[in-house]
Amino acid sequence: MPSNTPDFDYVPLADLQFDTANPRFPTSLDGGDQRAVLKFMLQDAGLIDLMRSIAKQGFFPGEPLLVSPAMESRGWVVVEGNRRLAACTLLSEPHLAPISQHAVREVAAGADPTKVLHIPCLKFASRDAILAHLGYRHVTGIKEWDPLAKARFLQQQFEGEEGTVEERLRSTARSIGSRSDYVGRLLTAYGLYQVLEENGFFDIRGLSETSINFSLIPSVLAYSNIVDYLGLQGSQDLSMHELVLGKWKFIARFIFERDDNGKTGLGESRNTRILADVLADARARAALEDGSATLAQARQLLGGSGSAFRSLVSQAEQDLQLARQESVGVSVGVQDVEAVERVRVSAMELRNLVQHRIDGSV
Repeated sequence: MPSNTPDFDYVPLADLQFDTANPRFPTSLDGGDQRAVLKFMLQDAGLIDLMRSIAKQGFFPGEPLLVSPAMESRGWVVVEGNRRLAACTLLSEPHLAPISQHAVREVAAGADPTKVLHIPCLKFASRDAILAHLGYRHVTGIKEWDPLAKARFLQQQFEGEEGTVEERLRSTARSIGSRSDYVGRLLTAYGLYQVLEENGFFDIRGLSETSINFSLIPSVLAYSNIVDYLGLQGSQDLSMHELVLGKWKFIARFIFERDDNGKTGLGESRNTRILADVLADARARAALEDGSATLAQARQLLGGSGSAFRSLVSQAEQDLQLARQESVGVSVGVQDVEAVERVRVSAMELRNLVQHRIDGSV
């Protein structure tokens, strides 16, 4: 019987279950559906390599599965080690593979299935006891999960704490050896992610739970201008009662939606600071929101109309010089002449306007 100190034991493979609350599983995945879990696991090519390793060397007792008693049935839930459980399951019963059947059968054919019928495990009294152990290991330790899995894990930890929000944040932070402000920002980012997910990822092409670069969300929350723009009370606003959905939709599209060339409006993550500056300036923000300016162009609108005007003219001059250089050896046609003529007319109109201003006639 498990106690506060985990017991080492060899548990029958048939008594082990996947963890339905595994933070690394997408929320769309039914962790209780063995076929769905195995399919998800097999989509990572590394699982076949893990199967080969276990088939050749056996299951290393020095890295036992961490298990807790199943609440609704006989057996044990594997809270840590679900990939290894999947590998052992497929070595024992290769016919269960929903995909990659040939590769699974090939590896299993060279294995002794009797060697995975009993798996080394550490039996804990509860899932919470294991989570306390995993906090440092996977959130700030040597085997870090991806940012979205970290956020899910911390959300589970936070929900299990008692007291005020501040007390629960401090307690959650202590469990992973981190600071409460880091945990608060990550949980707020996870809240924004959930809003994104609940709204069908705002119909952003190609964006899903498995493709999203979640780390961009806590990154934008590091800037107070963006936090204010979203209507949040701070980067640790877990309730998000005053979140402006339309503005979160704009930010999400700006940082995640890709054009035909695979580029987002933000470009590189280091441009987040520029985005924050632009959102704090009414003229620049309006140009960015209505799509009349890219982030680089909106940045040029900062600092007053005079500065923006000269910056835009300078950029236009540079662009024309580059176009002239690129024209060498390029096959051109009538449409190119017409485009250049439109540029010439616009340049002359701007020149006349500036000259009239100088002459005092405008």
